[in-house]
Amino acid sequence: MAYAQEVRIPHLPDDVDHRVRAYFETWHNAKHGDAVPHRKVLNGDVLAAWVDDISIYEYLPKKRDFIIRIDGPNIIAASGESYLGCSPRQIDLDYGTTTHATLLGVIDEGKPAFHRVGLELKVWEEWLRLMLPVRTSDRDGSMIQQVFVSHFFYRGG
Repeated sequence: MAYAQEVRIPHLPDDVDHRVRAYFETWHNAKHGDAVPHRKVLNGDVLAAWVDDISIYEYLPKKRDFIIRIDGPNIIAASGESYLGCSPRQIDLDYGTTTHATLLGVIDEGKPAFHRVGLELKVWEEWLRLMLPVRTSDRDGSMIQQVFVSHFFYRGG
């Protein structure tokens, strides 16, 4: 089992890379008031600069769980593991994190969550994790809740 240390932070750090801030601002600007943004607005064209950094966790309300629908290639490359098709509970088991519980909070509150995540791969590294709630619709028009989960390198050790 690998070990990760996660610390919830109230907002993005002031020294965050401009690319990360632009990603968050793109999500924030897609909101209408307090409503969670729809993926029709946050489509592939809008998110093209970050498409390899985004994993999509889809909420399964009957199970109060998630399934990872898309696992971002940059996240897979950094960790060396893919969790496509898994529950985030598996990530928690593998790394000792609280990913699942945090995702439930994001869904319940409809607000983003930010963390500094420390992880020792070859050396200790620190990443910023953004969890951004979004919504989409199925073919019948029923709403589906999802969370964009992204990790961006923040500091090396």
